[in-house]
Amino acid sequence: MAPREVLTGNDEVIGQVLSMLKSEDVPYTAALTAVRPSRVARDAALVAGGLGRQLLQTTPKQPVSVVVHPPVSYNDTAPRILFWAQNFSVAYRDSWEDLTGRTFDAPSLNMTGSFWNDSIARLSLTYEQLFGATVTFKFTLVNRFYPVSARHWFTMERLEIHSNGSVAYFNVSQITGPSIYSFHCQYVSSLSSQGSILVPDTQPFLWQMTLEDFQIQAFNVTGEQFSYATDCAGFFSPAIWMGLLTSLFMLFIFTYGLHMILSLKTMDRFDDHKGPTITLTQIV
Repeated sequence: MAPREVLTGNDEVIGQVLSMLKSEDVPYTAALTAVRPSRVARDAALVAGGLGRQLLQTTPKQPVSVVVHPPVSYNDTAPRILFWAQNFSVAYRDSWEDLTGRTFDAPSLNMTGSFWNDSIARLSLTYEQLFGATVTFKFTLVNRFYPVSARHWFTMERLEIHSNGSVAYFNVSQITGPSIYSFHCQYVSSLSSQGSILVPDTQPFLWQMTLEDFQIQAFNVTGEQFSYATDCAGFFSPAIWMGLLTSLFMLFIFTYGLHMILSLKTMDRFDDHKGPTITLTQIV
């Protein structure tokens, strides 16, 4: 007999015996043995509640782990600039190319032209045979001291794309934060559906770019790890604003209704059947 048929038959026999014992209120203790368990109990609370007869149940599949690649690190005497993204894709004339594998954990990544000092940092990434040409992406960050906040802040001044002797610019002034922190954003993209943080300098613009789960740090880098990240997501999302506006509108209605109720006045004169009737003169 096939193993599945054997298990099914054993399961029916065990079920009949247990049903007979329960119908006659006979106390019993059963010990079922096998070569290996057919079900792995993930929680001890499930055992106390009773697993039942699960002879034919299969072990659940484990989720597939996500590969996390290390960040790009520019070094001179020590790590100076860290750059990471879960997905790095660019498009030229609506033709998309995924550069994630050619950027992260790539031993031959060309970072010629990158430099760093206390006030300016530039990360230069060059790719051969990209859209039939050599293309260089330059991330330029500036570190400034602001007296009002009494601290240094960094700002990404621009993102340059050099190809075939021409230069295209993205304005990326939204990428900013205290110099002791890194910057993180779920999407740094030129697409309107993903926030449009990358703003083309001129129109029409032939290049498109999307960086998913983007993070960068160019100042106060310690080792190969990012510092605490300041995120591009604002504290007040559109949903929060709509909730606040709706709450304020309902509060206004409640206040107006309470004011109307408190403004009600009772009559101070009543009709006396023994005296003269109350007359209301009409004013024309």
